[in-house]
Order: sequence, then C-alpha cells, then structure tokens
Amino acid sequence: MPLHSFPALSRALPAVAVLAALLPAAAFADSGSATVTNLITKQIVVESNGSSYHRTNQLANLVADVRVKVSTGAVGRVKSWEVYLGLASEGGEQMWFQSFGTSKSYPWHDRPSGVDRTERLQVPEAVWGAFVRTRCNELADTLRAQGQSNAAIFGQDRKLPLTVAAGMDADTTGAGSGTFFVSAAPAQPLELVCKKWPGAAIPQAATGLAVPPSKVVNKGLSIYEQYGVTGVCKIRLDGWITTDHKNAEVSFRYKNQQGKQSQVWTVNTGESKTATFSHWYNIANTEWAETGFVRIVGVSHDFKSAWAEYTMECTEGGPQTLGTNLPPTVTLKAVPQGKVMVHGRICPETVKLVAMLEGRGNVSGQMVFFGTAFFAQKYDYSIKPGHKVLQGADADLRWNNVAAPAHASLPLMQFRQFGLNVTDQDGTVIASVPQHSYVFHCSTPAVNPSVQQVPGGLTVEPRGQGGATAPKVLRMQPPAPPPPPAPRRLLLEPAN
Repeated sequence: MPLHSFPALSRALPAVAVLAALLPAAAFADSGSATVTNLITKQIVVESNGSSYHRTNQLANLVADVRVKVSTGAVGRVKSWEVYLGLASEGGEQMWFQSFGTSKSYPWHDRPSGVDRTERLQVPEAVWGAFVRTRCNELADTLRAQGQSNAAIFGQDRKLPLTVAAGMDADTTGAGSGTFFVSAAPAQPLELVCKKWPGAAIPQAATGLAVPPSKVVNKGLSIYEQYGVTGVCKIRLDGWITTDHKNAEVSFRYKNQQGKQSQVWTVNTGESKTATFSHWYNIANTEWAETGFVRIVGVSHDFKSAWAEYTMECTEGGPQTLGTNLPPTVTLKAVPQGKVMVHGRICPETVKLVAMLEGRGNVSGQMVFFGTAFFAQKYDYSIKPGHKVLQGADADLRWNNVAAPAHASLPLMQFRQFGLNVTDQDGTVIASVPQHSYVFHCSTPAVNPSVQQVPGGLTVEPRGQGGATAPKVLRMQPPAPPPPPAPRRLLLEPAN
C-alpha cells in the first residue's frame, strides 16, 4: 500500500483531533484499538541554510511501540490485522505510513478469537523528511508575509508541535465478518525543531536600531534557446535583479507553468546594486512542440518576475532538467539462501533482497529496503535513461518463533514482509515497491528407501526380506596345480 496523505481539515482543530477525526469507529460487534504506548522519537530537527529549512538527518527514524488489541467475541476469529503510524501537524496536515507498518495473517486452522500484543514500528527519514521540512518552510513563509527578514527568521530556533498516532486494519470472522475497521487512541506529542542558521545574525546600526532590509526594485528574465547536435533542447535563463541597497544577497528559484521549481540560487548585487546571472536547463521531449513558461520567484525577498516563454522542437531530454526527469521503474525480489534444520524440515536460513532500477531520467538518491522485524538499509544510487542498477540487501529468517506443524503432512513456512523506497537527492520518495508478504517454504528431507522410521529412531531394513532377491553367492575354484617339470637327461661320457 502506498503512503496515505489525507485532505487537510480545519486549521482550528488540534493535531490530535485531526488524526482521530480521520479514523472511523470500530464496526459492528468487533472491536479493536492501536495505542502508542512508548514514543521513542521525542524530537525531530530540521536544519536551515539562512534562506530555507533544507535538511533532516538521513539516518533518523520515527520509532514507537504500539499495542494492538482485537476482540471478536465468543464466536468470531481474527483472520488478519495490520498496524501503522501516522504523523500530523497542528495546522491539519497529516500523513499515514501504512507501507511501514507490521501485520500478521493467521491460517484457517489457527485463528485466535482475540489479539493483544505490542509491536515496535519504525519509519525511516526518507519517508517523513519532506513532510517535516515543508512544515518548517511554511512557518518561514508565514513570517516573511509578516515582514520579517531571513536574518530574523533563521536567527533563532523555532518549535512546532506534531503528534504521532497509530492506525489499525483488521479482518475478522463471525459477527461483522469480512469487515475492516480502523481505530486510534489519543496521539503522542512530538516536537519539531526548525533550527536556526549558525551564521544568521540581525545587522545592527550604531544606534542599536535594526538596519532596514533591502528591497528588490527591478528584476527580469529572458530565455535563450539552443538545439544540440543530437536533438537535445536547452534553454539558458538570463536574469537580473536590482536592489535599493549595495551588496544585498538575494535568493530565488525558477518556477515553470506546472508549478515545478528549481533549486535555490543566491546572488549578491554588489556595488552596482544589480546582479546578473545565467543558468542552463535541458528541456524534456514530448510528442509535440515543447512550449513552456518560466519566471523567477523570490525566496529571501517577496518578488516575482514576468513570465518568459520558449517554444522548441526536441528529440530527447537530459540532466539538469527543470522538474521533468521521470523516476526509475523498480522491482524487488526475495531470494532464499542457505539451509538450516527446523522441526525436522530443511528451511532457508537467510533471504537476499534484490532491487533493480531501470532509468527513465537522470536521477540520483537512495534506495531504502525496509520490512517487519528488519532494520532499514540505505544504499546510494545514480542512474541514467536506459541504464539498470542492481542492489542487494541481506535479511535473516528467524525460525525460533515459528511453531512446528500439528501434523507431519502440514507445511512449514514463514511469512515476511519487505518493501523498497527510492528517493531523490531531496529525500522525496519517487518510486516504491509497497511492503507486502513473501512466503518462504521448508522442505522435508529425503530419506534413503532402506532406512525406516520407527519409534525411538531410524533402523536399516535387513536384506533378503519381504520377497527381496537373495544375494548371489560367488564360489571361487582353487587354481590347478602347475605341471611337474620335465625330467632332465644326463649324458655320461666313458672314462679313459
């Protein structure tokens, strides 16, 4: 299942109420709950660069213990359940991390009437990093609209309240059978810290009064179109910005008609109060003529340039495209490896997770393997159109919690859930394999036909019984004696 982001509710609602309002009550006679009993991650920190909040710790995880309770009454049974975490802000924005939950399905002959257990859930930064960075940058935009400068905004730590709750799905039999329900207990508070920029300082005049911030008094953008020898289209964005103060630093982005934005660029207007700049971008190919509009949007200052238009005929795209690279396609396979004896069966000892990316654009970032009872593993990648990237990760198969089959004819197997997220350089998930179950089977060892299983152990079947052919007896005849030697003839000479 992909990550769920629900529509924002009224900003007057606190974050706890937002999460609770999104989840319907338990259905019919069945009941259940998912309660965050221990929030391991108490604080999330987002770092700034003086003009935006841009980075979270890539090794950080959102970790919490969740108690799962399901009751089906006297006649019902639990077929399966799934529990996962959710994150919400006080402003009404929220996200459910259903792909990073844990679940369990029960075979038809071993379904319990209720479940009461605690699971530790872990969500990697690659999934929620963009969510918390957006919350900090929304706060910065609000402060800019109130007239504050970047130096003032990023000159101090700013804290925002978030909440973490647990959601649950369950499938039961009996009254209300086949019904899925989701419930949530009160959420746990989580502190989001939008860190100050270490170099930020409010410039002060000798009188102690703050120096008035600079203003952008003129700006403009023109586009130079260029065709490559292979048909690649490029545009050069030539712009200029003028401020009312000398040596003013101005940060900005490019934005196209689809709302896609470039990275943040920063220029200094110098002694002339005017900064000029140029940046190249490739244009992605379409079936028709490539037409678009681009303009400059201020980050440190509130301004926008007029739209600049381009129209070209292109045959392929390339790197540094302004928000047009397609994400790679991704597949994930789980290959059992090794052998270990479990309950008299031969079972796989480990599993090799093999991910394959097929490039459809120039993209780099990280592949994040994740799963139940499996610590997330991250690997860097870089891929080009038409290229393939293979990456493997190892996971142990733990058979100590798998019960022996009730009968020798029943199979012995283990269900494990794995998934994969592919992020770009900003930590945004651009492709994924949702977490789902893989089944690992055990085999019965082959036994020599002459070895029989009897109470107390194995015995070797004696030969020549049960109508079996008696072994042949080979008789060896003694060798014939050698013939006697021929008699020698003696010649006697007469004596003189």
